[in-house]
Amino acid sequence: MKKFSLNTLALVCAAALTGCGDAETNITELEPTIIVEDDDDHDHDEEAGEGRLAITAADQAVIYVYDLEDNNLIDSLNLTHPAEYLYASPENRYAVSIQRTLDSVEFVDGGLWQELHDDHYDQHDDAPVLTNFTLNDSKPTHYVQRGEQTAVFFDGDGDSGINARLSILSDESIAEETTIADHDFDTNIHGTAEIRDNYVLTTLRDSDSDSTLPEYVALLELHDDHFHQEEIFDISCPALHGSFQTETHIAFGCSDGVLSIEQQGNVFTPQKIANPAELATGSRIGALYGSPESNIMIGTASSDFYFVDLTSSNITPFDWQTEDNLTSVVYSFDGHKEHMLILDNEGYLNLYSAEDDWAFEKRILVIENLATDADPIIVSSKAGEVIYIINDQQVTSVDLDDEHVEEILTLDFAPSGAVWLGIAEEEEHDH
Repeated sequence: MKKFSLNTLALVCAAALTGCGDAETNITELEPTIIVEDDDDHDHDEEAGEGRLAITAADQAVIYVYDLEDNNLIDSLNLTHPAEYLYASPENRYAVSIQRTLDSVEFVDGGLWQELHDDHYDQHDDAPVLTNFTLNDSKPTHYVQRGEQTAVFFDGDGDSGINARLSILSDESIAEETTIADHDFDTNIHGTAEIRDNYVLTTLRDSDSDSTLPEYVALLELHDDHFHQEEIFDISCPALHGSFQTETHIAFGCSDGVLSIEQQGNVFTPQKIANPAELATGSRIGALYGSPESNIMIGTASSDFYFVDLTSSNITPFDWQTEDNLTSVVYSFDGHKEHMLILDNEGYLNLYSAEDDWAFEKRILVIENLATDADPIIVSSKAGEVIYIINDQQVTSVDLDDEHVEEILTLDFAPSGAVWLGIAEEEEHDH
């Protein structure tokens, strides 16, 4: 078995949730959420609200935050550098601005969050603010959010002799301006990581390899204030790129197929699912998506989609088109990962149900006369079955249940990225 040297840094545990900056703070007391078994009518939308939309400007170090209750601009904030990538924190309180080429990660507090105090919730409705917390390591790239934590993978730089690094964060640790845990590697890697409770499955690369892509997966376990390396899986994953997990499996995209690792308690069993004959020569699955509750993942290879069935261990084409001559312009998932969403070249949003093994459900016209060079953004709300599509400078809301489509905002700047911030429905059940 190939051996690698792995160094670890100390674990810092976040203790409490605190506010950031000097922004105005408004607190509303709410009754605690009571979890009612089998009560499909139990609804928290009125308490949680519609949330906020954070949008970054292209080629400008500015982020705009809009209130989705009235679709008005709350504030615009100056970032240190223009955002190259924008993500939401695990519990959607913060917008995470990643500037890969400038080795920087910044955090914007969106202002909507809640905490439990004795017999009630304090729901915070604060002004957004750029926090003082930053991460400054080499080439932050993959941001992998799982549950209430997220992994930020810093690739490092071979030319400068800077090794890769992994940081684990939560909303609570961001509020405390610290990471939960950090891990140093012994070489630069264009890698990723999947968090599984007290385990992290992460990627390894032979320092003598000509490629920056990893070829092995290692299992790390959290022990008090540090990680222990438990094993390196003996099935290789050449040119590893892309990962996803379900309740029972963790998968990684490889040049020769998909590495599937099944977890049963503290036992992890790997197997390789080979590329199908339908996959074009020189093509590979380089990204994986899906729903945690479905063991059929969706893999992408160039512009094609594939089903990766982790139970039957096979990969088959996903023929998503309901009509001839349709192409995918942009794809995403709803806020609860119950549907895959594909916006096609005719301006229709196509919905595929995770519960029915990604079967086609319906098609909604959202953009008439979609330009051939359009590069829209899909943003999914976690406060309801609503998504927002930003096309050029127009923001459109789409209710996936009643199919109501409405243009809600016209921007006066060119957008580059966007995220939904607010209190998710399921988060009220977590406190």
